[in-house]
Amino acid sequence: MSGEVPPAAGVVELIPVGEPGEGPYGIAATDDGAVWVTLVHGAAVCRRDPDGTLSRLDLGAGAQPSVVAAANGSDVWVSDTTGGRLLLLGPGPRILAEAVVPTPGAQPFGIASVYDGTTWFTELAADALGRIGVLGRVEEFPVGREDVLPSMITASGDSLWFTMNAIDALGHIRGGDAAVAITELPAGSAPVGITVAEDGAVWAALIGADALARVGRDGTLTLHPLGAGAKPHAVAADATGGVWASLWGADALSHVTASGETTRVLLPPASEPHAITVAPDATIWAALESGALAHLHP
Repeated sequence: MSGEVPPAAGVVELIPVGEPGEGPYGIAATDDGAVWVTLVHGAAVCRRDPDGTLSRLDLGAGAQPSVVAAANGSDVWVSDTTGGRLLLLGPGPRILAEAVVPTPGAQPFGIASVYDGTTWFTELAADALGRIGVLGRVEEFPVGREDVLPSMITASGDSLWFTMNAIDALGHIRGGDAAVAITELPAGSAPVGITVAEDGAVWAALIGADALARVGRDGTLTLHPLGAGAKPHAVAADATGGVWASLWGADALSHVTASGETTRVLLPPASEPHAITVAPDATIWAALESGALAHLHP
């Protein structure tokens, strides 16, 4: 894709992390200035302190740390997809708590912490959501349809939104264990990442449609094309009502405003950006499967 999308201003810093082939995948920034990243093929999680120090926690053979999400100002939740558990990690990094998924082989994946102290997650192989209570109890809630592949999840107030990759739809729950409302997307969209913007709109990365979907507070669905081959994977809200997205297929990051204006930041070839997050200082971090963190200073 060329002149159709103008470049965004800013400087990208590349920070190597992990060993070759370990595959940085999930990323999260906490209020203490740290950045956390999962090594999906390395069975480990790394933490980057504000001073640039990198530390590592190995989770053992067979672990597959996938998604990481901030739990509070300094701690994060990490999904161990093949291990069937969720781990609460703190600075060190060290394990603070472990929550085991009751259903064997459920494959926990996406994670979202809620204002009431609970944490919700998706179960890729069980067509269900899970909830970790404030005392650590784990409950599961079927989404009501089969073979949906619930993937990423996000929270806003008492609402939960999640992507159902296999059926080209978004799921919405208002108020904990209420019934799931479904927003249909165009066939072949294959939504993955999802976030709620500052204006209350829900954005999803449609890796199969080379576009972002925006669902307004009134339910209006708008598609924002990103160009053939973009393959957006993850999306994160900024402070202006817009979002940043990782373009896995285009080796780029993209910013889309609430009104749909799009800019793009190119990364080195074969970067394969996955998760993306906007840090408290408004800088952008992305996990590159090639083996680095991308840090963008807009």
